Amino acid sequence: MVIADYIIEHVAEETGITKKLIKSKYRHQEIVDAKQIVVFALTYLGFTQKFIGNQLNYRDHSTVNHLINKRCFNSHENRLRATQAIKSYLDMALVENARLRQNIEAKISEEG
Repeated sequence: MVIADYIIEHVAEETGITKKLIKSKYRHQEIVDAKQIVVFALTYLGFTQKFIGNQLNYRDHSTVNHLINKRCFNSHENRLRATQAIKSYLDMALVENARLRQNIEAKISEEG
């Protein structure tokens, strides 16, 4: 699973907003909050605004830029939720990498 897909999936589960709505053009506050969480998380992970815009089906990066710079009542909470999404991804990635390593080591020992 691609990192961006995992983050969107995690935010969808945590907020109760479907992935389809997160990627939609709807601008209800709950949906905008979910989108902002995704934008913050992917920005913290070093993705470009253009890439994030593509993941969220935006025409260009300007909406991503707006969500990054938007100061609203929930911005602070959304930043915290973004870091939780990243932590969740990193925890999952560490477990997955350990599993893959075990599989590779098992194959090497079988061949050796």
